[in-house]
Amino acid sequence: RGAVEITGTAFGSRVQDPVALVTAGRDAVALVNLPDATRTWGTELTVRYRREGFVAVASHAWTRATEQQPEAPAGVRREVPLTPRHAASAMAVWEGERWGRLGLEAYAIGRQSREDNPFRTSSATQLIVGAIHERRLSERLRVFVNLENLGNVRLTRRHPLVRPARLPNGRWTVDAWAPLEGRVVNAGLRVAW
Repeated sequence: RGAVEITGTAFGSRVQDPVALVTAGRDAVALVNLPDATRTWGTELTVRYRREGFVAVASHAWTRATEQQPEAPAGVRREVPLTPRHAASAMAVWEGERWGRLGLEAYAIGRQSREDNPFRTSSATQLIVGAIHERRLSERLRVFVNLENLGNVRLTRRHPLVRPARLPNGRWTVDAWAPLEGRVVNAGLRVAW
């Protein structure tokens, strides 16, 4: 409607006979089919606003994903690891013919359950912010600087990446539930031919 566009989505899936990795001895693992389905459902709402050289987009996703608890009787379910219930984002970009483009973005990622993590059973909510500025130097030449994860959010600020003991499947590290690289700054030159 005019400068505003709103999109809503509902989704769902059911995976029969999902595969899981289970411990099959002190130092052995096996792939097995679980007797109960993995179920996922949720919603997503996106709002866009456009006016001349300005665009803003905001979105929110709600996801509910459950699976049978591996190595547990049928009917014992858990949240699917690394699947946040809530995720939101906001982005705004201003563009001018003479001066270029400026953009800001923010992502909020809700709590996620962990699997095989000796340091914590769920993650913290995270806010990741970034910015970009592109400057037009001539008709064919632009320079840009891109700033990602300005708050320097990193998994290793919450707990170590390396586990104190190896898992039966051979892994020494925990699953990444937050950025590993921290703050990232890059710049470049764009040349049009």
